[in-house]
Amino acid sequence: MVDSKELEKATFLDVCSLSDSQIRFLAKEESVQERIEVCVTADKATTEQITATAPMSWWEEVITIAFLAFGVPNGIFTLPPVTFLFGKYVLGSVSTAFQGLALILLPLAILPQPFTPSVLQSWMACRVVRYFSFRFILEERPKHPSSADYRPWIMVAPPHGVFPYGNLLAMLVWPVLSGSYFRGLAASSALRPPIFKQILRSMGVIDASRHIARKALDEDRSCIGISTGGVAEVFETNAKDECIVLKQRIGLIKLAIQTGADLVPCYLFGNTDLLGCWAGEGIPQGRNILERISRKVGFALIIVYGRFGLPIPRRVPILGVMGKPIPTFQIKCEQPTQEQLDSIQKLLLDEMQEIFERYKGLYGWDDKKLIIK
Repeated sequence: MVDSKELEKATFLDVCSLSDSQIRFLAKEESVQERIEVCVTADKATTEQITATAPMSWWEEVITIAFLAFGVPNGIFTLPPVTFLFGKYVLGSVSTAFQGLALILLPLAILPQPFTPSVLQSWMACRVVRYFSFRFILEERPKHPSSADYRPWIMVAPPHGVFPYGNLLAMLVWPVLSGSYFRGLAASSALRPPIFKQILRSMGVIDASRHIARKALDEDRSCIGISTGGVAEVFETNAKDECIVLKQRIGLIKLAIQTGADLVPCYLFGNTDLLGCWAGEGIPQGRNILERISRKVGFALIIVYGRFGLPIPRRVPILGVMGKPIPTFQIKCEQPTQEQLDSIQKLLLDEMQEIFERYKGLYGWDDKKLIIK
């Protein structure tokens, strides 16, 4: 049931209604008033508006599909067969084709890739936002790092799904909301492969290791975002209801208390519908075996399918919801007690459940439940 009083307090941004030039203008630090004016209260939003597919020309959609097909993470599935076919039917030599691919990818794997903030408002980024028809609801507007009362946020944003596209979309849209950017966290295994590295690091994604995340909060004073479920949550993608893995993620709560950062519960409605997967179903103990191996190697060993039956995400509208920040500055310390950890964790779990229940009807998911493991 949608709580109309809460919707009146929340802010809604239909990113897909903005032109590329508007997005670039709003992303500037000085466009404070303009950022406020493009938003409305969430009670003005309708299910029809939130679940509508954003218009794109056919050629824009084709280019975006190609980018998603060969980008993160689908390139691992698409590049080998395409290279094989190109070598066999065009070059007449499969080995030559793979050698050529290696020559292209090797420098990309070796050379460093810096964060390039302008990538977040690039032509391709705007097309990806429209492809997923991304919209945003915020229960509290983010502050710019230059604000006197600014505190870094740790945004906890499930569900992971097969791949956390919703989290990357939030990174692209964040400058339109705040005039700044945040750093997404990802496993180191996702930041090493060529193409993956170029796309993710250029957007500002950083390694999820504790010391790098802490540096982003303490020294850089950046907000960070994480999809906490990781590999474990990938194996929950096929569940009837939404299922997230959060109860055992005590490390991020400890990090918040150590740095005094606010914990912000978020939810990405629709992310689990973008891609389907086969994760060992139909084989005795198949899922458990694949999950154990996947945890060890750092990525999910599954078969992925989506649009056209290929590993291309479907055009499912995504609604990102950001709940109220949970402050930890009042108990900031290096060694939090178990009582402090339990207290903040309970607030996080309760608020995560509440924002799901509060907005699921607006997304058209009245009958869905959220299971937190």
